[in-house]
Amino acid sequence: MFVIEVIPLASLPPQVPQLLSYFFSKPLLKGSVVEILIGNRRTPAVVVSSVSLEEEKASLKKSSFQLKKLSAVISEVPFVSNRQFRIAVWLSRNYFTPLGLCLKTVLPSFFLKKNYKLQITNYKSENNQKSETIKPIVLLSRAKDTIKTVETEIKKTLRKKKQVLVVVPEISMVGYFYDVLASHYETTVIHSKISSKKLYQNWLSISSGDTEVLIGTRLALFAPFLSLGLVIIEDPANEAYRSDMSPKYNALDLAAEVTRTYSAQLTMISGIPSMDEYYKIKSGLHYIRNDLKDLKPADVSISNMLEEMKKGNFSVFSQESKRQIIKYAKSRKKILIFSSRKGYFGSLVCENCSFTFKCPNCSIPFRLHKSPESLFICHRCSAVQKPPDSCPNCRSYKLRPVGFPGSQRLEEELNQILSNNSLKADIFVFDSSSIKTSKSEDEMLKNMEESNSSICIATQLIFSHRYSKKFDLILIPNLDSLTTVPDFRSEEHLFYQFAKILDFEPESIVIQTYNSESPLISKLVSNNYDEFYDQELPVRKIFWYPPFARLIKLSFRHPEHSKATYETRITSEKLKMAIAQMKLGESVKILDPSPAFVEKEKGLYTHNIILKIMPEQKADEILRFVPSGWIIDVDPKNIL
Repeated sequence: MFVIEVIPLASLPPQVPQLLSYFFSKPLLKGSVVEILIGNRRTPAVVVSSVSLEEEKASLKKSSFQLKKLSAVISEVPFVSNRQFRIAVWLSRNYFTPLGLCLKTVLPSFFLKKNYKLQITNYKSENNQKSETIKPIVLLSRAKDTIKTVETEIKKTLRKKKQVLVVVPEISMVGYFYDVLASHYETTVIHSKISSKKLYQNWLSISSGDTEVLIGTRLALFAPFLSLGLVIIEDPANEAYRSDMSPKYNALDLAAEVTRTYSAQLTMISGIPSMDEYYKIKSGLHYIRNDLKDLKPADVSISNMLEEMKKGNFSVFSQESKRQIIKYAKSRKKILIFSSRKGYFGSLVCENCSFTFKCPNCSIPFRLHKSPESLFICHRCSAVQKPPDSCPNCRSYKLRPVGFPGSQRLEEELNQILSNNSLKADIFVFDSSSIKTSKSEDEMLKNMEESNSSICIATQLIFSHRYSKKFDLILIPNLDSLTTVPDFRSEEHLFYQFAKILDFEPESIVIQTYNSESPLISKLVSNNYDEFYDQELPVRKIFWYPPFARLIKLSFRHPEHSKATYETRITSEKLKMAIAQMKLGESVKILDPSPAFVEKEKGLYTHNIILKIMPEQKADEILRFVPSGWIIDVDPKNIL
């Protein structure tokens, strides 16, 4: 008889053992798949080790539990490789997530499905390979020059009979890279929208080494490469690289672990480095290579909207913006109006009593949309209501829209400007309200390309197409709205967005703001990110923010406000006591519990506890005191 240790492909609480032991009549290879019973539920599990019962007899006598027999063997042939085990363990330890859930994330969606057989062909060779850490490269490049910039590295890697992985943040960007690279190399694609059958075919092609270049979203990092030599991360600061589902991993950190596993080169490409990358470059942990080509700088003008209001201009466009729109529309040139909001206006308010119409399921105001009739839409839970004719609080009919204008409002004013000047132009609204499918997105892009005179009103959705699209004039109607989120990274994100705007290679840019004297704007316009970073880094060091400390957001959700408040307060005190008892005050800080920025969402109240942990401190020493039922988000997108 043999004791078989397995990882169940299920989510066990992280505080309990993640390996379960069973007995079986014969040993099973690591990576083979069995079926076990957890309660009365049949669950697949992956074998980690097999040990003779004689060797384990002494420890089993001391144990308080009785071994059960394996329910069934699904496959004696290993389906899971050592590298997949290693990445799953890394995910579990780094993000304090159940090991079974991490292993399930690493495995493909067709795993254990009928007619999709897997076999690890290079299992023994994996055991003999040693991991080597190669210093990552931060490569600065314009979006339209990205492929030319990395082509030399791709050719060099392929000459060594190694494979190349290109990771992009969004599916819409895959096509651009595929169209160029597939004409030269054996290229495969992986993302969440391809079918299980196609994924299976691609999976086999990658594991056999037939695929030379793989292009995909963060899912491609789990592919079974035969010999990976280069990982290219496009736009590494993009928030789409952070998973919203458990395990809440950051694809950039995962890419670094994958390259260590394969002893491959990691190259990150962007217009400007992130602040974390900038710090690592200055610390000698990353190389930097500047391949930015000198382009004719755009003519940037700043419109002070406070001065516009003093002059009686209450339009969403300044006089300078109107002049530029008329000038470029007459010349039939391409115009982009970068909108920070979709919809019509931020919300609707009663002028008499200041009553704000809020979503009943969420603690935020409804957004006002026109489609074509007026509608209230909640951008959190998607609830829809028709606006009333009068205020429910004071019965006043004086209701007016307030807040930042959205795409629909910009389109309305734009039509008025064109009409007043007898101009004609095709107006395209490029946001998630107008574009529901990839097909509709492609159709709109095609129509924009074929139009003789077009004006595009777009949210950041347009950034996925900066590799191929060009605009002659770009307007930013409200720069201030891009930094309204009270998060410590909001100004840093503004630099990323402006760098992407420059990728469209405009002749002119008009920036509208209510704070034209801000020193941030002058640094932004001159692309002087290094001065901003040098001023920001000492502040982050003082207050324990990345890259000097890790942030962990602990969130508790409950339908009752009092229960959410009570549970958060109790857990906070428990963690403070644990930190004091273990004398970790020099390496761990805990912020007092607080409601989330959007306290109520989809009927649930959310309260947060923020932990700041020094890099050398093991997070699991603290997180093991967090009760089950909490959401643990390591290195979160924000701390709101």
